Amino acid sequence: YKPLRKEKLENPHFKNDFNLVFAGNIGVAQSFDTIIDAAQIIKEKKQKIGIVVYGDGRDKKRILEKIKNLSLTDFFEFKGSFPPEKMPEFFAFADALLITLKSSDIFSFTIPGKLQSYLACQRPIIGAIDGVAAQIIEKSKGGFVGPAEDAVRLAENILTLKNLPKATQNQIAIQARTYFDNEFEKQGLLMKLEKILG
Repeated sequence: YKPLRKEKLENPHFKNDFNLVFAGNIGVAQSFDTIIDAAQIIKEKKQKIGIVVYGDGRDKKRILEKIKNLSLTDFFEFKGSFPPEKMPEFFAFADALLITLKSSDIFSFTIPGKLQSYLACQRPIIGAIDGVAAQIIEKSKGGFVGPAEDAVRLAENILTLKNLPKATQNQIAIQARTYFDNEFEKQGLLMKLEKILG
């Protein structure tokens, strides 16, 4: 995973002025309801965003039905699953990358693998997540984060980022990648391990 310049790529699926990407499993643990509820709040504020979803999962059918019942289909694009090597191309067109999990003691000790991928691709991150993952987003200054399952805070964070100048959004993205380089880059981790074992 690495940042790519969208100017050199063909726009795959993005139709709105401000686009979020959710990538990964669509299951109960991912608390996709929080994203839907945040979209409903944003709609009530007469704001428009696009949420492009890459992935699949056992909760997808229920999620699609909920989106339809709330008349939010204009906010969402479900594109299915793609090989991992394609994801940086899609991330390059995202104004921010979404990460959500249910509120759980177990999840609070988890660093979802896609968080590292998000950081590596140098895009702002917006999370509704607790514990270690939330701390990483905060420490990196690579995005905005609120408590797991807090749709109100998620909506606020999305609109906060949306209303920032593009230069500030880009700086947040750079900070995400810088944190990845300092904390997760493979060679750097191996060097730290050598020092510990030395």
